[in-house]
Amino acid sequence: MPGWQTIERYFEDYTIGERDIERRRTVDQADTTMFAGLTLDFHPAHIDESFAAPRYGGRLVHGMLTFSIVTGLCVEYNMKAISYGYEKVRFPAPVRAGDTIVAWSEVMELTPHRKPEIGLVTKKYTGQNQDGVTVFSCLHILAIDRKAST
Repeated sequence: MPGWQTIERYFEDYTIGERDIERRRTVDQADTTMFAGLTLDFHPAHIDESFAAPRYGGRLVHGMLTFSIVTGLCVEYNMKAISYGYEKVRFPAPVRAGDTIVAWSEVMELTPHRKPEIGLVTKKYTGQNQDGVTVFSCLHILAIDRKAST
């Protein structure tokens, strides 16, 4: 995407509290339908309005689609980093077709690793809808190269 470029940052280049810019994406029903086909998750909460409306107020976007969108919006194209894992994945409010997800990341923790050539950077990813309601959060741990000792 325009404006998203690769970078090279080492573990030592991160600071706790640093926050990335907000990015956004509007989700439509076609996104949910395509995701259902891709994952084979055809739960009626996602694809059947007559089922979903009385229970949830309408069809819901898959939680894992929300996860994917937020993590995609927050990804840092750092050639010195690779995903180490995710923790504390939460979906505190639903996402529906037509919602705009606004996402950002914040560095929460910097941890040395048993392998001295890498460090772990923990970022909190947050996604909110257009009304400022948090719809997703998680911690993403990244393994990032350390600067060589001289």
